[in-house]
Amino acid sequence: MSSTTAAAEVPASRTEADPERVARAEPCGHVGEVSVYGWGQAPPYLRTQTQLGGERLKLADGQQPLAYLRTRDYGDVPLYDLAGAVKMKPLGSKTKAAMRRRRTCPQCGKVRTYVVRRQCDVCNRRAQQARERKQARTCWDCRKVFPRPLPKEHHRCGGCRRKQLAELRRKAAEWVERVTVCAGEECSVKLVTKKEARAHQRQQSLHWGSWSRAAHWPLRCPPCTETEDRRQADQRARREQEERERQEAERQAARARVRWAAEALVDPDVVVLDTETTGLHGTARIVEIAVLSSSGEVLLDTLVDPSGPIPAEASQLHGITTEMVAGAPAFSRVLPDLERVLEGKRCLIYNDVYDLGRLRHELTLHHLDHAARASASTTTAGAGAVAEEVREQALAAARTRAAAWVDALHVEDVMGPYSDWVGDWNDYWGNNEWQALRGGHRAAGDCRAVLDCLRAMKRSGEHEGGEGDLDEGEAL
Repeated sequence: MSSTTAAAEVPASRTEADPERVARAEPCGHVGEVSVYGWGQAPPYLRTQTQLGGERLKLADGQQPLAYLRTRDYGDVPLYDLAGAVKMKPLGSKTKAAMRRRRTCPQCGKVRTYVVRRQCDVCNRRAQQARERKQARTCWDCRKVFPRPLPKEHHRCGGCRRKQLAELRRKAAEWVERVTVCAGEECSVKLVTKKEARAHQRQQSLHWGSWSRAAHWPLRCPPCTETEDRRQADQRARREQEERERQEAERQAARARVRWAAEALVDPDVVVLDTETTGLHGTARIVEIAVLSSSGEVLLDTLVDPSGPIPAEASQLHGITTEMVAGAPAFSRVLPDLERVLEGKRCLIYNDVYDLGRLRHELTLHHLDHAARASASTTTAGAGAVAEEVREQALAAARTRAAAWVDALHVEDVMGPYSDWVGDWNDYWGNNEWQALRGGHRAAGDCRAVLDCLRAMKRSGEHEGGEGDLDEGEAL
């Protein structure tokens, strides 16, 4: 409020301003023409709406804030004149009873000034004190509760304390025996007297058996020290030799990977295969298959009709939609061409486990379809049990033929060697991270990306001088 307003409210008989209506500090800002005060600086007669409610008052119609209180969490809170507020309507008996029940402690039955959840603060303190008193009367070892508090030094009953002292004496005697004798194997040379060891033990004033030996006490006698030094030197030499052998084995494996990649790029019997499917689940169907030679020549690149719609999430990944495969050949029609380009070849696949699984699934469906057509003329529709038995036999035979077809392939995985060549180690898995194939998620593009991986591996060997025997005509 302005000083003019405050002065106008002072009675004419008084010469000084009413301290209840004078701010304790200058305003820190304004909201329009209304002053904003910091915490504890507003005139004392002003109240927030919540404070008015605590006094069973509410704002009068049209009552405007006379000031604002600036807070960190709630912004500028309006302040109102206490004298301008009106009394609230009295609460009903049911409301008062409900409020009283919420403020009544279920333990002691007393009514508090706050809402009681489980028990009031007084009962909480009493319960905590009762727990502390019980803990003071409980033995730490046998957990038996006694009528009187146990000694604070050890919190144990007489029997447990005697056991503790006996165990402490046993540990003390063992420690003295251990530090006074040479630590060498089958050596009984005395290095420190027991009297000196016990004196050092008493000086430490430790009661739980964790004594430490003096810094000037020898651990072993001179002959045992020499033996231990030789043993540690032999261990260090053995570890160094093992580390050298491990590093040499890694270098040999790296050179072998580079040599394998360089030979695959010039081998005319090498082909690269990749598939695109309707998903990553176990029954996903092939929607595209491609086979390229080691020189990049396209031997097979075709869409495949999966005999069903392609899920939207799969289409978003590789861009092949259901409309695109409409009219494309089924896998059974593509199979003869696939067998022709793979016959007698080394088949390179990036993550061969997945692609071989999809080929095995398609081959199973192919052979199962042939078996179903062959048995249709001999099995009637009414013979349910016979038909089911025939279907089970046909499925087992189809899986066997599909597995035999896949096993006959000469497949080599590229993802493992390439990931090891990149060497992105993962401490969690304890292995190198699998590298993503940057081929655009189309079958032919992924095959070209596999060839790019092989070329990168080959070039690294040439730069390091490990594959100097390769002529310039082999470099791609």
